[in-house]
Amino acid sequence: DGKVTFPQNTGNILQVVHVNSNTHMTSTATSYTDLTGITATITPASSSNKILIVCNLAISKQNDHSFLGRVVRDGSAISGSGGVAESGHGNQEDGAWVCIRTTNNDLHPTVIHYLDSPATTSATTYKAQGKTSNSGYGFALNKTNASTDALFCTPAFSSITLWEVSA
Repeated sequence: DGKVTFPQNTGNILQVVHVNSNTHMTSTATSYTDLTGITATITPASSSNKILIVCNLAISKQNDHSFLGRVVRDGSAISGSGGVAESGHGNQEDGAWVCIRTTNNDLHPTVIHYLDSPATTSATTYKAQGKTSNSGYGFALNKTNASTDALFCTPAFSSITLWEVSA
């Protein structure tokens, strides 16, 4: 089931949940949408434990427009996470975990790390989401946006790993 359990001691890793995805996805969504296959669920042993999120995304972006990505907990943005817009920059957006600008033939791997405090012992689902800054210029997950039959357009994979850390 992708889960490894360890003895419980303060400051130790108690369990690890890992999901790989090589599913290809393309999107022109300008609102955050779930990235296919980048979802994992963990049930913390204690509400004081933390979850270390490690998410690897293989993203390709069409032209010079941006892909914005984040990880959400149970479908909602994680309070206090992500970047903060610079003062005086009205076109920037709070809450993005990553901003990628690549070309059609570039598959840009990005790794995100975040230590979350979900404060629950219920099953908690984390998933990666993304959007494009311009609906006319889509993004691709795990493949190049150009989707050309060439060695330089070889697909990759993405993953999400959740590590429960005892308090």
